[in-house]
Parts: sequence; C-alpha cells; structure tokens
Amino acid sequence: MNNAAIPPTIRPDPRLAARMMRAYNEELNQVITYTYQHFLTEGLDTEASEQFLRLSREDMTHFHTLGRLIRALGGDPGVTMRMRTPRIDLSGDASCRALPVVRRMLRQDLQAEAASITELESLAAAARDAAVLSELREIIRQEREQYEALEALLLEL
Repeated sequence: MNNAAIPPTIRPDPRLAARMMRAYNEELNQVITYTYQHFLTEGLDTEASEQFLRLSREDMTHFHTLGRLIRALGGDPGVTMRMRTPRIDLSGDASCRALPVVRRMLRQDLQAEAASITELESLAAAARDAAVLSELREIIRQEREQYEALEALLLEL
C-alpha cells in the first residue's frame, strides 16, 4: 500500500465519497473480525491465529487509505458500521472444537472478502481520478491476495 499522502489534486466527488463509506466501514468490520478471530484461535491454531492477525493489520491499512480517499473526495469518513462478529464459545474442551470453528470462520471470511472485492471493483469502475483509481486497484489486489491466503488455509485444515 502506498504510504504517501493522497495527492491534494484529487477533484472532489461527494457521490463517490459517499459510495466509499460502505467499503470503508466493511474494512473496519474486518479489522475487528480478524482481531477477534486471532484472539479466539491463539494457542489453538497458531497458523490461523497468525494469519488472522496479519489480515487485521492489512485491513487497517485499507481502512486508513479509504478514509483518506473519502476525505480527499470531499466526504466525511465517520464510522457508521454495526458489529456483526458472532461470539463463539470455546469453553470446555476447546482443542476438540477448534478445527470446525476455524473452518467456519474461514468460510465466513471468504464470503466477506469476495463481497469486499466486488464492492471495491464497483468503486474503481466509478472512479474518475487516476490517483483514486490507483489506490483502489492496489486495495483490490491485496484483497485478492487475502482471499487466496484464506482459501489456502481452509484447504490445509
């Protein structure tokens, strides 16, 4: 991800900024979801736990970039999302139940990543500014990599 500031030459596009809010809030939800999944699997499945933490960090950069784009386009990147991460009870014999829970989480994560990619592709198609399009394409590329990493992890289980 490009860590440089979004160029100030981006022309305001409040309509696109408003459309980006959904993707922006979904990235934050994924940060929270992956962080929760990291805590949940810590000590039970090291590979999955580390993967969830890595994905959380990467989605935080996406969240930040989208927020900067929204602001550059003339929008207000306030958070309006609702938490949707279900609580999973691993009390008792957690080691016996961890594998099915991790598989279920990975399947849900794959669905969320696919939806995110679709949403971001729609935003990229509507982007008229080259800098905005470049940032969105980079996020899409990374989201596809996240999808592939989750898919590979699921296949290993």
